[in-house]
Amino acid sequence: MWLSLLLLVLVLAIAFFQATQGLFNALLMVVLTICCAGAAFGTFEWVAIHWLSGWRPDFAQALALSLTFGLPLLLLRLAFDRLIRRAPLVPAWVDRVGGGICGLPAALIMVGVAATALQMVPFNREFLGYARIHVPTKDPGEGGSAPKAPDPDAEENELFLQPDRFSVAVASMLSDGVFSGARGLKDDNPDLVQTVGWLNAVPTEVSRYAPPGSISVVRTESVPFVYRLVPGTGRKRDGDTSTVDSIAPKDGHQFRMVRVKLGNAARDRRKSHVFTLRQFRLVGRRGELTPLEQYHAVAIQQDKAPAAVETVNRHIQSTKTGGGDWPVTDDPFLPRSDNNDEVEIVFELPPSFTPTYLEYKRGARVNLTFDASSAAQAEPATTAVAPPPPPPRAITAGRAPDSGRGGNIRRYTPRAGKSLFGEELPVTLKSYQKLKNAEIIREALIDGHLMGNVNEQEEGRDDLVSKFAVPQDKRLLQLNTGYLKAKSGIGKAISFAIETSQNYFVEDSSGNRYEVIGKYAVADVEGKKVVEIQYFSTQVGTIGGMGKFQKIKDQHLKGDYELVFLFLVDPGVQITAFSTGGSAARRDDLAEEQLTAPP
Repeated sequence: MWLSLLLLVLVLAIAFFQATQGLFNALLMVVLTICCAGAAFGTFEWVAIHWLSGWRPDFAQALALSLTFGLPLLLLRLAFDRLIRRAPLVPAWVDRVGGGICGLPAALIMVGVAATALQMVPFNREFLGYARIHVPTKDPGEGGSAPKAPDPDAEENELFLQPDRFSVAVASMLSDGVFSGARGLKDDNPDLVQTVGWLNAVPTEVSRYAPPGSISVVRTESVPFVYRLVPGTGRKRDGDTSTVDSIAPKDGHQFRMVRVKLGNAARDRRKSHVFTLRQFRLVGRRGELTPLEQYHAVAIQQDKAPAAVETVNRHIQSTKTGGGDWPVTDDPFLPRSDNNDEVEIVFELPPSFTPTYLEYKRGARVNLTFDASSAAQAEPATTAVAPPPPPPRAITAGRAPDSGRGGNIRRYTPRAGKSLFGEELPVTLKSYQKLKNAEIIREALIDGHLMGNVNEQEEGRDDLVSKFAVPQDKRLLQLNTGYLKAKSGIGKAISFAIETSQNYFVEDSSGNRYEVIGKYAVADVEGKKVVEIQYFSTQVGTIGGMGKFQKIKDQHLKGDYELVFLFLVDPGVQITAFSTGGSAARRDDLAEEQLTAPP
């Protein structure tokens, strides 16, 4: 409570100060603040692990975030104050009001970064009356009035105005744009504020950091349920514990056990492996087009087996003690003495969840997949963890190279070994929607735009369409391409211009150009496999009526998809180049593809 009030006062004070400085100074400050926040959130983990973790690892990330934000902001502001000596002359009320408007987001970002760094500090208790997640301060069975048990499913406490989430959101947006790199901020931290809260919801004796490469995954498998256990009422609790009941996962969810090997490097300064379940974080997606999500472990393998229980290999979700019902989520644990520093933890996951990586504390990550044999194929990873490729599907055309987060001005690039000459459609159509007055004669598409669901074709009743209509003096090149996603500001602008003009062409070995006359794509759209075709054979030499796809958008060109451009070329020519128009930087050499048109 008091922390929220203090931060709210700071936001208002900074905004008021910026208003007194005038519009130009406030505008300059908000620009510098946004840039420094994007740079800080994108680099602080690397700085913490490589430069600061050897000193006080539990404080490394808080210090790294503060330094990577505060120092550049201070130096840049001093530099601009020396370079720019006066502000533009505007009416006084415009100067004050504009300064306040620009000062508010700058204040939110500055206070938000400070609040995020503050929550990274291991206070081991509430700080000024605030904790995102309740931190146990004593054993509830010690006697006397026990503290209220934390609820693992309860909503987390939020700060007034949520400046921490605002600053992280701004940094995430920048990491997908002008501050892009090999990976975005959300790739490693789907919810950084929540992760920080989970990390610090631990007792005093638990460390917050484990170095990269210090854990590995032994195996993983699905488990049908976990157990709720009740200790006995006598003085000796061992051997007096009985099983209350088994707990099934929530509707539509599943329990997934992951067995993790904790290496020697993961030990804390007391040379022990003390942890809580919130310090295991599993990150993945529900589908290829969905954002990353994160889950903490909810159950752990039983430590000791009482006489009444036949097997020790049970996973406990919560335990009851004299002071109340305490979830094991926030209790400290050690690996079982008979497990060789291996820990079995259980996650409750939504349907169709595909994991990307598992994180232990902060710094230790490992790539993870769930395969059919229930064995985990994992390898150590640092903070930059590449997601595993999805399994192949029925329709696949190979992978296009990624453009990188700096963007790629070509927008499209050919896929090696996937292009061909022929008149066949990618899918024989019996159920489809006609657009642009599509003309079909004898199962051949003459001109027009067709769209349909791939899985509904067998039961369709529309006129059969199985091929393109190709003039006798031409050959149809189906150039299979991959979509290059531009992520920088300039890259997106150029990519948009390329898509708008659609000035695509191929060249033969003699230098003759052939303009695009159609295209088709097969992609997953909201769980349905959609095929969309545009073809205008009677307008050779121009792009004709070809436009953007109506159903298939850029965001659907992920995973396994087909994206093919169509060109009518002369018989016998060899196609040697493909261009999306404009400068030579958007040109691909096709000589090695040996694309020679049939005579």
